This record gives sequence, C-alpha cells and structure tokens, in this order.
Amino acid sequence: MTKTKEEIRADLILKARELLVDKGFEFLTARKLADYSGYSVGTIYNQFKSMDNLFLEENAQTLDELYKVLISAEMGSDVYLNLNKLLDKFVQFVLENKNLWFALYNTHFQNAADGYDVFYLRRIVKIVRLLERNLKKLFLNIPCKEREVSSQVLFITVFALSSLLTSEKEFVSLEKKYVVRILFNTYLAGMSYLAVKK
Repeated sequence: MTKTKEEIRADLILKARELLVDKGFEFLTARKLADYSGYSVGTIYNQFKSMDNLFLEENAQTLDELYKVLISAEMGSDVYLNLNKLLDKFVQFVLENKNLWFALYNTHFQNAADGYDVFYLRRIVKIVRLLERNLKKLFLNIPCKEREVSSQVLFITVFALSSLLTSEKEFVSLEKKYVVRILFNTYLAGMSYLAVKK
C-alpha cells in the first residue's frame, strides 16, 4: 500500500523527533534521517524544502508541548506564585526535554524572527500571552502596551536563561534552577517597583 504525501511527512516528522530526542540536534541531518526512516534524501527534500523547514515543524511541536505543560499549572489568586508556577513548569519541561529544547534554542539563534511562518509565531504568542495575563493582574498601573512589551521581555529573558539549564559544562557548580528563579523574580521585583513609581 502506497503512503500519501501527508503520511510520509508525518512519518518523517516522527522519525526526526525520535532522532532529536535520542541523539540531539547536531546528529540530525538529511542523510541520517534517510538512513533511520527508510526514506530517501530526495523524499525528505520533496517534503521539506530544507532541513530548516523540518526543524521548524519539530520546534512548533515542542512549543505545543510546552504550552500544554504550562497551562497544566494550577493558578491561584497569588499572581507572583502563579508566575513562579509557570516558571517551574517551563524549567521542568526544558530539563526533561533537553535535546528538543536545544534544537529549538539553536534554530532561533540561526534565524531572524521575521523569517518564521505565522503558524510558528502563533505558538510563541500563545505562550507570551500566558505571561501577559498574569502580569496584567500584577501591574494594573502599567499601560497595556508597556505590559505587553514587559511580557515579551520576560519571555525572551527566560528563553535566554534556558541555555543555562541545558548546558552541561558551564556553571556546573551552580544550582541552575535556583539561578533562573532568582533572575526571573528580580525582573518581577523591578517591574513592581516601576509600577509603584508611576
């Protein structure tokens, strides 16, 4: 039975994900995916214009999985606690999915933000909005646009700090989760101070 184009694409995404999880970002090449999946390199490039397009699909799936983990956090009335619960879920996700996260993180450094498709950017916006909803409750005195920018800055900061979580060599003696929490809460404290000063 011949597989449809959609079934082949789904197979390749699944096999690439297995390689990413097991071997890591640097290992995944068209040749290695072909060997592992049983499809030819030509078939891979018929499905994806480039390996970057395949990584975009993988990273979109990683962002979807992260979003599901984040929304599983139980939210209460204490907004600081809510934001820290989101941070804890994020840190846990990154630590449990280091190879997938490293692929996402690396891809972002290699591409400009305006190079991403809308389907991908929407996933990032959903995550930023989770932060923004909580910041809105926390910083009532800050104008909407400023709060939106603050949410984006907070997301970018946490995203950048995720490299600390996935690094194996540097900062070995530091409790990485603790450092991320301190920096995250220092940012919130600074925003709180600015909100009071307005």
